[in-house]
Amino acid sequence: MKKKWMAAALALLALTACDKMTTDLEGKWQLKEIEAGGVRTAVDTVWYNFQTSLFMYQLYEPATEEYKVSYGLSYYDEGEEIRLELNNDALLPRTDWESRIRTFTIEKVSRKELVLKGDGKTYYFDKF
Repeated sequence: MKKKWMAAALALLALTACDKMTTDLEGKWQLKEIEAGGVRTAVDTVWYNFQTSLFMYQLYEPATEEYKVSYGLSYYDEGEEIRLELNNDALLPRTDWESRIRTFTIEKVSRKELVLKGDGKTYYFDKF
């Protein structure tokens, strides 16, 4: 009986941890900087949007004053990694992504700040 209660408590703790990551990550995030090779570059035209397992990459093009959007999916791996998938190949050349699927390590996520790491770059976001 004691083992069942212990297992139930551990399962509840795991679900709570996953729920916190999902809740903190959900919403609209504006990419502010990308760091590569020790050099930080300012960015103000890209947003990542998360809602449960859905993902949207949003790009503003100042020259045409238009937003380009690609919807996709996001997959969490125990709150440490996230795999993002775009469904619009036409947007891919306008990103720094090499393929439609990217995996990032979640370095930090709070209600105001998100830091993702992937492919030798660090991405700094602010909650929008």
